[in-house]
Amino acid sequence: MYRSLFLILILPTLFTACYKKMHTEPPISEPAWIVQPSLNGNIGAVGSAQEHFRGKSAQRRLAISRALDELSQQSGVQVHSTIKRSERRNGMHTNSSAEIYTIQNSSNETIQAHIQEVWTHPLTKEVYVWLVAD
Repeated sequence: MYRSLFLILILPTLFTACYKKMHTEPPISEPAWIVQPSLNGNIGAVGSAQEHFRGKSAQRRLAISRALDELSQQSGVQVHSTIKRSERRNGMHTNSSAEIYTIQNSSNETIQAHIQEVWTHPLTKEVYVWLVAD
């Protein structure tokens, strides 16, 4: 009796473990520029954004904005970002909004950059944008 109970409990676990081991997904390799955006003597910055409730274009704009803020800070531009969030509740309905202000102060310095590459993480759908200064 104990032997059959043992087989009933252990064998499915062994089969499941072996199956998972044989069918594991290959690890996701992120591009090198995500952790080292200033490659090959270029001044670069990376911005990222999780999935956005307003869609992919808003997600991409947010990632570009974050990369530009990072690039501006590297160039000596002071960047101050403020988020003003408000929420209004009326019975069963809730309205919320957010306003994002970014103030950048510089001594008449213009930062020119281009998007070198965009990568989307296949599992989390987070978008990464690599900006490189011209």
